Amino acid sequence: MKNIFIFILTLSFGYGCLEQYDPSPEQRLFKQESDHANRVAPKLMEDGSLPAVESDDEAVADVDPIAQKYQTFCASCHGADGKAESAAAAAMNPKPRNLTDKNWQASVDDAHLTKVLKEGGTAVGLSGTMPAWGAMLNDSEIAGMVKFVRDFGK
Repeated sequence: MKNIFIFILTLSFGYGCLEQYDPSPEQRLFKQESDHANRVAPKLMEDGSLPAVESDDEAVADVDPIAQKYQTFCASCHGADGKAESAAAAAMNPKPRNLTDKNWQASVDDAHLTKVLKEGGTAVGLSGTMPAWGAMLNDSEIAGMVKFVRDFGK
């Protein structure tokens, strides 16, 4: 009798836990990621250029390439909102720059930001944890990134 009671208790507890958990959001995300990972890679055009990107997803089609590069290279430390409140920022010493600080924004010029982005923090006497992105970003992208950083101060 005791075993039957434990079995019924376990069964009802397990049912209650399963009733609360809805795996469908994770399943949808998995399907999206799987579809993206298994898509056919575009072939180069005859002149060696990439073909135009076609997307059914408007959000993907309208992504600003500079904003995407910020998310790739900068957001992990400076945060998506520029406030340097990310998990990585909390673990760093010194803390990454809060890009929304209007006083700091007023104290630096675009040439300074360009040098930091291209050559890293040590190039201007700042922390070496700020990497040099000059090998990853071309001059046009760095200029766009400076403008993007400036937008945080508005």
